[in-house]
Amino acid sequence: MPERAPRTYGGDLLSIGFQIAIVVGIPLLAAAFIGDAVDRQLGTTPTLGLVSILLGLAIAGLGTFFVLRRYLAANPDQPASDKAREAGRAWEREIQERERKREAGEEDE
Repeated sequence: MPERAPRTYGGDLLSIGFQIAIVVGIPLLAAAFIGDAVDRQLGTTPTLGLVSILLGLAIAGLGTFFVLRRYLAANPDQPASDKAREAGRAWEREIQERERKREAGEEDE
């Protein structure tokens, strides 16, 4: 059996995008069709259609929450590395040096 390639950030985002599209799209479409059919049967247009769409939105919100919660549980935030911290400090020193030069009138530009 071939080994799977390591997961990539872009692949994860594409996967989550499709999952959220399904989790949002299916409940909303189902709610719209069911609400419209019930409204036609009972002659209550658009009351039950709107109620069913709101219910579909609530279900879509819950589905989105569960998809994102599962992704975040599988991919916790990694603490910043020492190399990243040092790069941030160097960048901050560079910004402070530029501001000092600008205030002193020593700009290179």
